[in-house]
Amino acid sequence: SSRMRSTPNSVGIFSHRIITRISIIICSILLCNNNDILVNGFESKSIQSTRYTTNTLPNASTRQQPLYSTIAKEGPEDRRKQARLQNDPLLSLNLNLDAMAQNAAAPVAEQMLQRISALHEEGYYDVSPDIVSYNSVLKAWKEDNNPEKALDYLQQMLEKGKTEVDVISFNTVILAFAKQGNYGVPRSMIGQMEEREDLPDPDILTYNALLYALAQSKDSGTTEEAEELLYDLVDGKHEPVQVDIASFNTVIFAWSQVASKYNPSAANSAQVLLNRMEKLAQGDRPSLKPDVYTYTTVIQAWARCEQSLKAEKLLDIMASKGLIPNRYTYTAVMSALAKTGMPEKAERLLETMMQIYQKGNESLKPDTVSFSCVMDGWARISHVDKPYAADRALALLEKMKSLEREGMGPNSRTYTSVLSAIAKSGTWEACETARAILQDMEYEASDNGRMNLQPSTIHYNAVLHAYARSPRADKALKASSFLSYMRQHPNRQCRPDSISYNSVLMACANAFGNEELKQRSYNIAKEVFRRTIHGDDNVGPSSTTFVHFCKASRRLVLNEKLRLAALKKAMRLCCNFGMLNNVVVLQAQLACKSDGEWKEISGPVGDYVGWKGKFKPRDVPRKWTSQAGR
Repeated sequence: SSRMRSTPNSVGIFSHRIITRISIIICSILLCNNNDILVNGFESKSIQSTRYTTNTLPNASTRQQPLYSTIAKEGPEDRRKQARLQNDPLLSLNLNLDAMAQNAAAPVAEQMLQRISALHEEGYYDVSPDIVSYNSVLKAWKEDNNPEKALDYLQQMLEKGKTEVDVISFNTVILAFAKQGNYGVPRSMIGQMEEREDLPDPDILTYNALLYALAQSKDSGTTEEAEELLYDLVDGKHEPVQVDIASFNTVIFAWSQVASKYNPSAANSAQVLLNRMEKLAQGDRPSLKPDVYTYTTVIQAWARCEQSLKAEKLLDIMASKGLIPNRYTYTAVMSALAKTGMPEKAERLLETMMQIYQKGNESLKPDTVSFSCVMDGWARISHVDKPYAADRALALLEKMKSLEREGMGPNSRTYTSVLSAIAKSGTWEACETARAILQDMEYEASDNGRMNLQPSTIHYNAVLHAYARSPRADKALKASSFLSYMRQHPNRQCRPDSISYNSVLMACANAFGNEELKQRSYNIAKEVFRRTIHGDDNVGPSSTTFVHFCKASRRLVLNEKLRLAALKKAMRLCCNFGMLNNVVVLQAQLACKSDGEWKEISGPVGDYVGWKGKFKPRDVPRKWTSQAGR
């Protein structure tokens, strides 16, 4: 009897020692392998450690500081803390659970907590798990991208009532849904928190999580809803909760995501919020002073609208206010300059970044995106009249290669911009230069294992485009030969698509030379056109296919009867495929020498538009134009 009563205590001590030792080992491994131990940001009050908290919201395009991250910075007392774990089983348990949460090991974390709780209830473990323990499991489900499981576990916590659920518990679940752009559940949970007295009151992190959910959503009207909630917080409609800088940054981020040259009002809305923050900060809300993230996000919004002057102006304002721009700020301004046809200014800004970085400022170290956006700018203006643009893009590529060891080497996206610039230059040597670059990519990927340089159909299409724009008389023959190579390529990611076929047709349409060469070029055009119509290689036609074939027929077929017959067939097929548009009609009109010829080749289309008339899609049957956007 005496032995039976003493067994639980003996086993309890034994179990406690084993669990504690396992905890120490796991924590030691974490401390050795990581400079930082990530601690649940919502549990920071319960874990004694030196730490700092950032509330900066994430931006998918800039990858700036994460939302609600709390990082435990290990200092000189690490070893003493580690030793104290032996005498603090609850701390060791919570660190164990948090380590599992960081690694998204939710099922393991939940199972471990269940076992510890059972051991405690049976007297085998002295310490009862606290709210930090349970919140760590919630966090684990959040990190596992399983918000439904997190919500189920929160409901179990409320039903069992073993520990008092706090606002951190709700915030963790709300943020789990917010990360997926699900704002319905967070909105419902916050409504219950506001109405029910038995639930914790929302805090600013709660509302910020809802703002983030709305910002992440692609649904119409969510950005406006986020802004409305922000203004409610500013006006004190959710007292005692006070709006913070993260609240503003989240809504500014939301507006920047929907900004474009077709929606410049979104960038203006972001700018209005920035101005509002400045005004509030100058009054009695100094904590709302815009930071680097705020300005950078608004600059990104203007860049997406291709408003380079406004982006540059904000960069100057940042300097006047003593704010130091980071890599993302400069990259956003360079992007705006590149998109508005000013790659030279963008490159000067890139050189400024390099100079500051080389002086020791790591935050301004250019990355692949920084270089690529400047290359995109040169590619945008590259033309037969501006061949120097391709040379500038090539020079940047060589510079990136020289900076490979510093982490600024090129990737496949970089090569896309360079090849595009070369292709658009329209020079005689552009074709061979593009092919040589493509061969370098193949070599680096296959022989050196650099899979980030693996070319794809996009890169091969750039070479075809170079042939199509070149001044070579045999461009159609060369392009056709290259297309055959693509069709047999061992890598399916390099096989031709509709753009490939259209590029070869473009080369045919722009071909020239003697009668024999023109005939060979047109034979290629007919074969490529036939393949697209029949869906060879799983590639079908587009409106562009018919444009180039009509142009090839117009320019290359000398026999009038054969030319009109080819155009008549093309117009009929174009209507059948629903791909008729104004450019197709124009090419067919240009091929005719009289109204009679137009009536012969246009068929029923001639009933709606004359030989020299203007094509209006709304005037013709919808079935003729239903796929014209392809």
